[in-house]
Amino acid sequence: MQKIRPAMERLNAALDRLEKHQKEVSAAGGEIIGKQAEVDALAMQCAHLRAEVSSLKKKKAELEAIQTRAGGQIDKAMRQIDDVLGDA
Repeated sequence: MQKIRPAMERLNAALDRLEKHQKEVSAAGGEIIGKQAEVDALAMQCAHLRAEVSSLKKKKAELEAIQTRAGGQIDKAMRQIDDVLGDA
């Protein structure tokens, strides 16, 4: 009987430590799940921003092409004006 009590006390102490450790691991697991959700949300936002930047780059290229064409048309009009005024 004397050997059983210390063994039971050690077992109870070990069970208490195990329970404490399990609670800590559970809390850490909850934190990890929360962080993973954050990472997933940021990844989605990043993908959205990439798509938006890509769209803006395409729009910029289109506007630059329009600007180049407009510049060419202005130069052509100016040459025509110069030709008309030069003949007058």
